[in-house]
Amino acid sequence: MIQARSEWSVKPARRTCPTPAKVTVEGWHQRGWVHRLALSLRAARPHVAFDIRNHGKGGATSRDVAGIVGGDRAVDHVDYDLVFLGCGINDVWRRFQGRPDEAVDIDEYTRHMTTMLEQLNGYSRRIVVISETPFGPVENPSTVAGMNAELARYNRAAALAAAERGALHLDVWAPFTVAAEHLATATADHHAGSLWSDGVHLSELGDTLLLRQVETFLTEHRIVDKLLDPRLERERALDA
Repeated sequence: MIQARSEWSVKPARRTCPTPAKVTVEGWHQRGWVHRLALSLRAARPHVAFDIRNHGKGGATSRDVAGIVGGDRAVDHVDYDLVFLGCGINDVWRRFQGRPDEAVDIDEYTRHMTTMLEQLNGYSRRIVVISETPFGPVENPSTVAGMNAELARYNRAAALAAAERGALHLDVWAPFTVAAEHLATATADHHAGSLWSDGVHLSELGDTLLLRQVETFLTEHRIVDKLLDPRLERERALDA
């Protein structure tokens, strides 16, 4: 969830000349696509103050996310310029894990998505519903295929809910599927790695692919530009 406002009175930082040093890079560490998106936005628009609130929670189902959305509004009363909303993979996975009490069926999932979109529409200028990424090799191939067939139903329900309530929809399923197929057939000297760390959670490569999809989507739809320039909001009004 993001707030953005222009701040042009920026004082230049004092520059110093550090002593030359040799640095050996032994590894790379990142904090997920949301953190990297925040850095990307701030680097591209240093004159804008972005207030970014990541309410993501590992292992959360749509039931949990609905509670987070409702609780955030009740406590903070913050209006948002841009909201990314996505959930569903744990709703499906819990059932295949044999944890039926935590699983969320498609009807309940649809109710949660509808409720959250209705709530967010009341205090958000632009909402992007982002699809879930497919399962990777977390189980045997036939089980994974069944899990992905079920998850695809949840993604379709989310896309329909977004369309009915004026939200944008970002479908990342196809890019992940194509990339996974290429990686699965790559030669032994191809060191790109896997999109998943365990078949469910994304690896650094998976996070990077997701980040690229989000950045491309923001650019193609000129979302940040329109939010920063109220005159461009007329296009959204005409669409509505």
